[in-house]
Amino acid sequence: MIWEIDDGEKQIEGLDATGHPDPGYAASLGLLPAPFGRRTMATLAELLVLALFALPAMLVATPALAEILSGAGDAGAMLADGALVWPIVTLAVGNVLATVFIVVQLVLLGRKGVTAGKAVFGLRTVNVRTLERPGFWRGAVVRYLVLSLSFLLPLLGPLLVVALSPFFDSERRGRSWLDQAGATWMVDVRRGLNPYDVKRMRIARKSVRITEHASGPALPSLATPVERDAPAQYTPSGRLSGGVIGAHRRMSPPQPGAPGAPVAPSAPTATPVAPAAATPFAPAVAPTGMVDAVPPPLVAGQLLDSFAPSPAAPTPPSAAGSDEPAPSPAAAAPAASAAGGVPAVRAVLRLDDGSRVEVRGATLLGRAPAPVAGEGAMQLVAVADDTRSVSKTHLAILPSRRGVLVVDRGSTNGSAVVRDGSDLTLTPGDPVPVQAGDVVRFGDRTLTIERA
Repeated sequence: MIWEIDDGEKQIEGLDATGHPDPGYAASLGLLPAPFGRRTMATLAELLVLALFALPAMLVATPALAEILSGAGDAGAMLADGALVWPIVTLAVGNVLATVFIVVQLVLLGRKGVTAGKAVFGLRTVNVRTLERPGFWRGAVVRYLVLSLSFLLPLLGPLLVVALSPFFDSERRGRSWLDQAGATWMVDVRRGLNPYDVKRMRIARKSVRITEHASGPALPSLATPVERDAPAQYTPSGRLSGGVIGAHRRMSPPQPGAPGAPVAPSAPTATPVAPAAATPFAPAVAPTGMVDAVPPPLVAGQLLDSFAPSPAAPTPPSAAGSDEPAPSPAAAAPAASAAGGVPAVRAVLRLDDGSRVEVRGATLLGRAPAPVAGEGAMQLVAVADDTRSVSKTHLAILPSRRGVLVVDRGSTNGSAVVRDGSDLTLTPGDPVPVQAGDVVRFGDRTLTIERA
């Protein structure tokens, strides 16, 4: 562990090699010198307030003072008669108000760098070296004493000290003789940075102090490549399907046995099931004229069993010497399929990108299709969609005895069947029969039903 001892010396930024304030550093922070016109107007506004405090005393005390000076009245007699009461009261009140105003001005100037005139005209005073508050004694009291001494030369003294002296500044920062005596600098906070805004001032100092490094090499993009077969530049690790960013998947079919290859559905195991009560249902008649016998609503865990082809009765072997002809290979193929061989192709899905998918069993389509718990093995078809209009599990294509059925799996953007120019919007969870030539629209993608 390294211990650092604070020696109490504060490092002042913005000083040159000789210890003098650098005007370029203040300019790089965004500090701008106060303009001449507003400096003068701020001083005149404060003098006007002092004149207003002294006006009542001048109006009341001036006639009494003139009478005493001219010898027309006796001061003692006037005091005994009470003629000098109001002149004395107005003088006292005026002096008290002026004193309070001056003290408040000095405190605000030393601690906040602002006075009444500076607040009105958007000016602030800072210490010229530290660019912080000027301090009470030198930054406020010394300035006030110099300004008071300038009135010994009526009119010309204040004009020279306040208005004309900024033009003689060798650094061209607009510092008057008052600023040079108090080691202060008056800045414009309307157009430039406010030095008393601690947060912005800290950011400005850091931006000047810290050197910007050259930009490094571009990092790999996290976006999924636009081209379907483009190599993935970056694949996030440890991400699930619910993550915001998904790993890029190539559209080319994987080799059998490779990781990620679809698993062929296993042959159904004959399990004795008690016969269920028949559920009556009416044929679904679509507005486009699509009529088919639609089975009852789907139940999780029965998706495959509901639409699996009924097993064919086994053919007894022909006796030796029988005249019955042997079944043809074409007639024996469906029986072999039903007996547990490779499922027959029930339909072909031609996607809008030209790819073709053979429907041999229950098939799910989407950006990242996945069956719900209890549905068993299903054929999964990942559809690339850069616009993300296709849901993760968007459609289900289910074989039936008279063809195939299409079911919307509660997608976000919905699905529809297009036949002869008419659209039939799919209700989520309700199977709809389709036939060869029908177009199924899901999100921004489409597919066409073709015969096997």
